[in-house]
Amino acid sequence: MTIRKLFFLFWTTCAIGTVTAPVAGFILQEVFGDIGLNLVRQLWAGVMFGAVAQMGFFAYMVFNMVFTGFIRSRNLYQGLQLLVTGIILANLFTLQPILALTVLLFSLAVAWFKMKATNPHGFIPALFFMTAATTLEAIPSLSQPLVLILLMVITLLVCNTWQIMQLHRLVDTAPMKHKETSR
Repeated sequence: MTIRKLFFLFWTTCAIGTVTAPVAGFILQEVFGDIGLNLVRQLWAGVMFGAVAQMGFFAYMVFNMVFTGFIRSRNLYQGLQLLVTGIILANLFTLQPILALTVLLFSLAVAWFKMKATNPHGFIPALFFMTAATTLEAIPSLSQPLVLILLMVITLLVCNTWQIMQLHRLVDTAPMKHKETSR
């Protein structure tokens, strides 16, 4: 991935966060009542959540690069990703069952779409990224009321979905075509 593509991903992710947070905030206000954030604060929260999502995505990319270098077996690596995903979801379920269910269902849907857009091997890494990255990125909000946790998590899920679905478009993984030379 080039710097230009990473720059594109950063700004588009921040823009998506900026749009998603007020929309999610409006919906949450309709369901739960006043959430305690005006429109300007929701916009700034969206920018911040988008930047946090981008940092989490970059960390995942580095993590993935390092671990695929250490663990050469795709099946073993994907098995470890499933194990960690299960542990994260189990811990999240003990803290906040609604949040765990939201993250699980959203992550399964995104992983399915990622698999359809790429190949069957894309399901587990997408599921791992969506659950692990979103949960880690949402840790600062876990001491807040449920409505604010949901605001952050929904925004992060949308931003992370954008990033994981753009990855295969931004990283050209097609094999290089060899030119036949004529004599």
